[in-house]
Amino acid sequence: MSTRFTKTVKNVERGVNLSKKVKLRYKLLWASLLLLFLLFSCALFVWWQERNFTGSYWDSVWSVLFTLIGQGEFATSPHTFWGRIIVFLLSIFGVALFGVVFAELLQKLINSRIKALLGEMMGINTCKFQGHVLLCGWNGRGPYLVKELLAAGRDVAVIASERPKDLNSDVFFVQGNPSEQEALKRGGVQNAQGAIILGDPVFGSDDSHTILTGLALEAIAPDVYTVIELHDPQNERYARYAHVDDILYTDSLIADITAMCTHNEGISAFIRDILSTSDEGHSFASFDAPKEFAGRKIQELFDYFKKHDALPIGILTPPEGPEVPVSEWTSTVNPSSEMIATLPMKVVCIVKD
Repeated sequence: MSTRFTKTVKNVERGVNLSKKVKLRYKLLWASLLLLFLLFSCALFVWWQERNFTGSYWDSVWSVLFTLIGQGEFATSPHTFWGRIIVFLLSIFGVALFGVVFAELLQKLINSRIKALLGEMMGINTCKFQGHVLLCGWNGRGPYLVKELLAAGRDVAVIASERPKDLNSDVFFVQGNPSEQEALKRGGVQNAQGAIILGDPVFGSDDSHTILTGLALEAIAPDVYTVIELHDPQNERYARYAHVDDILYTDSLIADITAMCTHNEGISAFIRDILSTSDEGHSFASFDAPKEFAGRKIQELFDYFKKHDALPIGILTPPEGPEVPVSEWTSTVNPSSEMIATLPMKVVCIVKD
């Protein structure tokens, strides 16, 4: 058994060497056709000379296939002169052709896989995700965002000038400038559900690069929900010109939370539970108010959500006048229970992760 296997491997190796020497443009096609011709013609001779047309022709094909690896009764003891010739041809030319086909297929498979891996590592591939979240840029908050998004079951793609250290292997990386449309397209922005534009530490507190990224993103994917990170509140009007959906002032938000934890002992654990989706605690969520509650009291609306295991803490209502993004709606925390619900309205709740 081991001798036959070694012999087969050596014949395949000969075929691989032959494959390297042959410089045909359609090497795989010609080798495959020759191998098939050899197999079926030899099977016909076996059916004729060895079996006198008895039994099934496909049984002969099966015997010829096993002869290629030196196995089976026919491979070891042909009964006729033509049978011995067939075994000889299969052992030399058949196995060599099989080696050529095997080598070409393996080479194409390896090359395509290596190309894909290198492309992914270098960030030159195009993201194929659907409904993912695209992170444009990278800073110290990037790893925490990735952790939270993956914990929430979302696919994530990142566009940055270089691959972040220790980036999760499940995250698709695109190397490039997120303010350029070509990089955004490779990040699959047209198929994304949302995009987060992070401030680049290279620019410090200068928000011009993030606003430029917002303009480029909204130009090619206006339907994608876009959140932009700003340092200076005075730059909000420029971000609004880019038609981004939401704006966060990270520095002031962190300062507010820090001050709150300082004045209220033990509240940091509560805040961490609410703001994180990577644990088994709770988080914020917003829901559209059902149509049947239009004109009814807020108390009734809140009771409805409590019955569905959600704790309502406030509402979002659009201002009068032209239609504006939800990020510009008026927020009311703990509204009066006697207040009348008017649609459209969103109810902000705390829900279990």
